Amino acid sequence: MTERVAKMTARGVDVFYGEAQAIKSVDLDIFSDEVTALIGPSGCGKSTFLRCLNRMNDTIPVARVTGTITLEGEDIYDKSIDVVQLRARVGMVFQKPNPFPKSIYDNIAYGPRIHGLASSTAQMDEIVSVSLQKAGLWDEVKDRLQNPGTTLSGGQQQRLCIARAIAVNPEVILMDEPCSALDPIATARVEELIEELRGRYAIVIVTHNMQQAARVSQKTAFFHLGDLVEVGDTADIFTNPSNEKTKDYITGRYG
Repeated sequence: MTERVAKMTARGVDVFYGEAQAIKSVDLDIFSDEVTALIGPSGCGKSTFLRCLNRMNDTIPVARVTGTITLEGEDIYDKSIDVVQLRARVGMVFQKPNPFPKSIYDNIAYGPRIHGLASSTAQMDEIVSVSLQKAGLWDEVKDRLQNPGTTLSGGQQQRLCIARAIAVNPEVILMDEPCSALDPIATARVEELIEELRGRYAIVIVTHNMQQAARVSQKTAFFHLGDLVEVGDTADIFTNPSNEKTKDYITGRYG
């Protein structure tokens, strides 16, 4: 059997906000063919770690990241890395849907324009329609592409944000509690979408909803007080965790 090669790796990753250490010496591999869920109580470091993977912590002046994170074997914190290119390769979908105050069409076209991915209007139309189709939104919006993205429902806005991330051909999609602002029906649609996108992209999702982690992921990493306590196949983590802390969290002793 050939050994699987990780899409992204983290080794000895520490994050400090000023003097306070938010995560401690995290080692984690992220693979292209699976969804990795990061779970744990509030403030345990899971979103902080997620933000390391596309250098979103760079936007916080007091944040300092040490250790090594690679994408396809390349250190993403290397001085030579273009952060704009990195964020195209490692897309991000936030907790609250954040469409740009532009038309639905322009929300999707924005990234491809910046990165010069379309050489004609026809090519751009194709990128927009394919991205919306992949995000399961095309049939709902194809007749109103010039309407503002902000006129869509919350669930549609979140799928628009996923379509926007897909439009620049990312290799990895990071999702930071993408359903926490959505109702159950919209949540179910986004979960179905994650399942459809699996295998095309490496997907990492932060969720406080353990049922969601169990439904959408193949691998689960449990964080507690800045430590990565345990990582393994989702089925094993939820049915037979090897660490007491994981067990206590899964069974609801604390949260």
